[in-house]
Amino acid sequence: MLPRESRQLPIEFRRDLLPNVDTILDALEKMYGQQQHAGPTDPYEMIVYLNCGYPASDAACAKGFAALKQEVGLSPKEILAASRTKLAKLLRLGGIVPEQRAARLQEIARKVKVEFGGDLKAVLKKRMQLEKEQAGKGIRSAKNALREFPVIGEPSAEKILLFSKLAPVAAVASAFVEVPARLWFGKAGKNYAADYRAVHEILNNGLPETVEARQRAYLLLKKHGQQTCKRSSPKCEICPLTGQCAYIQLQAADRNVV
Repeated sequence: MLPRESRQLPIEFRRDLLPNVDTILDALEKMYGQQQHAGPTDPYEMIVYLNCGYPASDAACAKGFAALKQEVGLSPKEILAASRTKLAKLLRLGGIVPEQRAARLQEIARKVKVEFGGDLKAVLKKRMQLEKEQAGKGIRSAKNALREFPVIGEPSAEKILLFSKLAPVAAVASAFVEVPARLWFGKAGKNYAADYRAVHEILNNGLPETVEARQRAYLLLKKHGQQTCKRSSPKCEICPLTGQCAYIQLQAADRNVV
């Protein structure tokens, strides 16, 4: 159990108390099995996919993306040639504000065609070459390019680099940052960006620097958030991580305080 006094200390002073990343992932894989990525793996198509559903769940994005692919096509040329009314009609299958998402799709298509020469992945690969000059430089440059697109923030940019196999970044699913935050720190903080950086550091230090290892971590932590470690009502009673989870240990410590 976490000592009572450690609950008040900053994250950086509690490194020796943090659970082992491999132990966590092995337990999750035993519970859920091997996980598979849903959706495309091309950077441009991943951006399109994320804009095809709102709220952006896998199910909503997949419905909008499938309709777009079948009825219009996915290339920048095809999306720009389609009327916004037609795009909005198709995107209704993926949830609310379809008109706004239709406009965003055409913005994405136009940007890729005009500013990225029609091949976003090639530009990202070129930017990643800067990694040879200085560690982190290529990744920062590629993420900056991705963040120019609608709805792409730090988590989504890192996910795109990871699942397109352009860089083995320690990405975390944007909707489930509180899962590893609970596991390693007891609870999420008040600053989302700070939580994301802290979790990113834990995974970056605890995982092999390979695409496969970091995709596995991303998918298992996401699955745990979807099935068990839910935001508003975590199902701690069925969680396989009782012995490792800082959140559970802190809850127990609080109950034992007189």
